[in-house]
Amino acid sequence: MQNDNGYTERRQFKRVVFSASDNVLGEFDLPGISDEIISFKILDLSAGGLRFVLPRDDCGDIDVGNKLFLQKIKGMSRLEFVSRMELEVKWILDNPAFENVMIGCEFLNVSETVRMQIDQFVETEATRKYNNI
Repeated sequence: MQNDNGYTERRQFKRVVFSASDNVLGEFDLPGISDEIISFKILDLSAGGLRFVLPRDDCGDIDVGNKLFLQKIKGMSRLEFVSRMELEVKWILDNPAFENVMIGCEFLNVSETVRMQIDQFVETEATRKYNNI
């Protein structure tokens, strides 16, 4: 869909952006990269995937195409149903001017029920944030 400024939106799903004060963390399992469950700050979420940020020093061997497993999301009790989900790293933004690296991931093998629950959460959050402006 193209807006009035000529920008074409390529996203298939609406997303909700979390502020720093929301403090939404994802606990991730990184097979072949780390033996530990690691927490990263989630920046946004949609039914198609999520974006998270981590310090450059913690990025290690994460690369495009890697499979990650989101064990759970902390900081948003209404997202407890988003757990044990497989993701694929689609892009990495690593700008030397910044301390952190952003990573965009796509959900894999998600049931239609969970997609609908995430969509409903996104709509509710967007409405709540819009009404608080």
